[in-house]
Amino acid sequence: MRKEIYKLLKTSIIFFSCSTFAKDPQVAIIYSTEALGNPAYAQVIAGIEQINSHVQRIESTGDSNNLISILEGAHADRVIALGKGIVDAIYKTQYRERTLAGLMYFNPTEFSGVGLALDNRVLVEHLARLLPSVKRIFVVQQSHFQTIDYVPSNLKPSATMEVREGVDSLDTIRVLGRLLDEVTASDAIFIPANLPKNILYEVAKAAWDKKVILLSTNLSHLENGALIAAYPDDFALGEQLGRLVNRPNPVYENIKVIKFALNRRVAQHLAIEFDPIVLDSFALKIK
Repeated sequence: MRKEIYKLLKTSIIFFSCSTFAKDPQVAIIYSTEALGNPAYAQVIAGIEQINSHVQRIESTGDSNNLISILEGAHADRVIALGKGIVDAIYKTQYRERTLAGLMYFNPTEFSGVGLALDNRVLVEHLARLLPSVKRIFVVQQSHFQTIDYVPSNLKPSATMEVREGVDSLDTIRVLGRLLDEVTASDAIFIPANLPKNILYEVAKAAWDKKVILLSTNLSHLENGALIAAYPDDFALGEQLGRLVNRPNPVYENIKVIKFALNRRVAQHLAIEFDPIVLDSFALKIK
């Protein structure tokens, strides 16, 4: 009996020692010097630092040879690269396997990390609360510029979501034009995030006349006819990236936390009234 107690105590001491002295990964956050003026970067970095205790910020011009020298000097176990230029440069080096990408659109076959594309399942769940009268949600986007990822779900949503994609910008505009002829006031359309301004004006005018709800993943569209804009919570995006650092294998995730903004003038035109609690849930409201 005494031997069994001794073995148990010995095992406990070893486990406690390993847990106590386990080394947190050294994390290097790499971003371009040009990105410093973008407030999204500061929020994402703050979110990463909220989760990870050993973080080093590194500004870079994006030159691959310079990056290798910097990363070797940083002795980083994991790298979080922010922005397309920096991610592309690092993925040409031997550090690609330990690098997580952020603040850019990409798919699971390209990079590991958190892509900016929003998850359709999360969107439908939120929109069921914000716009319960909507029965169909259409997503119009360019096949090589997808701001919403469509993932099939077994759950029966309150509104159906259908994705319609164009092969290029012009084809996507044609897809949107045909859809505007089909939809009714009980439908909502996510318009392409990269829609040209002159086309956006025509689309907003047609939707206004038909009283069709326009949604967007581009916050600037809120001032040009969209009722609601959905966009990432940058601080939460940083926290999400920070948690992935401890995952043993490369992984891709969509944005988990989404903010919503509202155009009150468009809501008034569409005769949509929000419950005060729902209205308070919008991170931004413009008149």
